[in-house]
Amino acid sequence: MAIAESRRTAQPGDEFLEELEGLRRAHLRGGTLRSRRRYGSKQEIVEAKRRGHRGGGGNNHKFEGERYLNCTDKAVRRIQLRKLIDEGGQTTVGVGLPSHTMLTRWGSYEFGLTDEEIDQLEKEDLGPDQIVWQGWRINMHRTVHWAVGMGSSLVGEGEKRVPEIHRQLLDHIEELKKDYAAMGIGNVERALANEIEHAAVDVEHSEFGAMVVRRFVNTPELQEELRKVFILNLHLNGY
Repeated sequence: MAIAESRRTAQPGDEFLEELEGLRRAHLRGGTLRSRRRYGSKQEIVEAKRRGHRGGGGNNHKFEGERYLNCTDKAVRRIQLRKLIDEGGQTTVGVGLPSHTMLTRWGSYEFGLTDEEIDQLEKEDLGPDQIVWQGWRINMHRTVHWAVGMGSSLVGEGEKRVPEIHRQLLDHIEELKKDYAAMGIGNVERALANEIEHAAVDVEHSEFGAMVVRRFVNTPELQEELRKVFILNLHLNGY
């Protein structure tokens, strides 16, 4: 697709970031990327946990590795390595929390799921929608410019840069704490460890993504590439 006349020169970084946020607002109308669901019973949550584990839930962390391998800027690679540690487990360097996939398991343990059941669910086939979504995303990271791949994180992580959306996510966690306590969940903080961690660390990660876009997505061609990736991510995310 030819670049429009108005895009024959690159936009300033902050102006381009604001354009991407405009795409988010138009598509989500002020809402969060994934629906903030509340459930009427413990069993409904159990079934949702099972759906989340089916086919393996750690695909996002593979993309972080792709981003690291593709990056040609040494300073950015160092920051991406720290991000890999956040995602893959700060315990790998002797401190902090385990991997985000393990935090997801913590949440499932509190609702009675076992490692054996989760292991079996992760071995099951993905549904067709998820296969299309994950296949496209893996291919995207392997074929686009490395800065575009990193910039694509702004669709999910980047929503935490928007104060009103971040507030919605924090408020939702507080609502879930009350719901889980009313259901008799023994360790509510552990049940929500994954959500709590993402509400915090993704703010730092999203600023990293924005920095990459400002510095390296700096030609009209790269901005057009990220624009397309951003739109596709908005429409496909959640499968």
